[in-house]
Amino acid sequence: MSTASPTTAASVRIAGTGPVSLALRGFLARQGFGERELACDPLPDAALPPWLARRTIALSLGSWQLLSRIAAPPPSAPILTVDVSLQQASGRTRLTAGELGVPALGHVVRYDALHDSLVRALARGPAASASPTVRAVPITVLADGNPGDDSSERDFEQSAVLATVRAGTPRDGFAFERFTSEGPLALLPLPQARSWSLVWCSAPDRAQQRAQLQAPEFATALRAAFGPALGSFELLDAPIVAPLHRRLRRRIVQGNEVAIGNAAQALHPVAGQGLNLGLRDAFVLAEMLGAARAGGAPLQQALAGFERARRADRLGTVAVTDTLASIFGITPLRPLQSLALNLLEIAPPARRALARAFMFGPRS
Repeated sequence: MSTASPTTAASVRIAGTGPVSLALRGFLARQGFGERELACDPLPDAALPPWLARRTIALSLGSWQLLSRIAAPPPSAPILTVDVSLQQASGRTRLTAGELGVPALGHVVRYDALHDSLVRALARGPAASASPTVRAVPITVLADGNPGDDSSERDFEQSAVLATVRAGTPRDGFAFERFTSEGPLALLPLPQARSWSLVWCSAPDRAQQRAQLQAPEFATALRAAFGPALGSFELLDAPIVAPLHRRLRRRIVQGNEVAIGNAAQALHPVAGQGLNLGLRDAFVLAEMLGAARAGGAPLQQALAGFERARRADRLGTVAVTDTLASIFGITPLRPLQSLALNLLEIAPPARRALARAFMFGPRS
């Protein structure tokens, strides 16, 4: 899909070139918006920076299904089982695709693979004809960046060490979320055999120290923190340290401007819900703008309804990720944490409800 000319009287202006903004373009095209109705930022000519290209994204099943409507699936590793456990405690539960009767709970992809898949889909997609009933009243969608000054913020006093590791023991289809006294430690499967994406959260100074370890010492420290389930580890790339803050825009609609994705909320990476929430933002916004367009109504009338429609999902997802990021780090609560995970393991209805919420959001 080519970008609209600056002189075009477009109906929707989309700011951003990340996955959420690209997905929104595809969703709007499915709603009948033609190229002349969309003003989009030009796609960057240069290659993605290496730190961004190798970033790992866990797409929920719901996000995978949404993206399949507009793009070919990128190379991925399916998540068949999510193993949730406590360090040095007995609590454990597992969420499985088989129990829910779905092919996978989600898929793990590299950022560059997802980006390339969306760009290719937009480039080859046919343009819809412009509708004469749509008036040139621009809606501006902010899809990238950060939530800005009009947002609440929480500093988790944590940083995440991001790296790729190879494990000695294959566990195809497994994703691990291990709660340590320092913070969550997640391992996500990658398409390459025995390769995993690591997200290791701890106090900022501790994270910096770990990132500066030599590869053998890093691998030894990781095995000590994670346990023996995957055998020994080998560090495959240079670790990156990312500070962890949660920012939530108070109002996602201001006049004719609406914020979605990272421009609306930035979450803690525990449970991997950030991009999934942003893709749901994009899909719902496209549906509501499409309905207004089909009815000949001014597009800005859809925005107030969009803000109401997204409130439960946004606030609920933030509450869950905030809680998971903090409560499992309270060591005196270890007995209660163990009890909660063990109860979840023996309560299939509650476990399935939790898995569905992570896969599809609260609407399902």
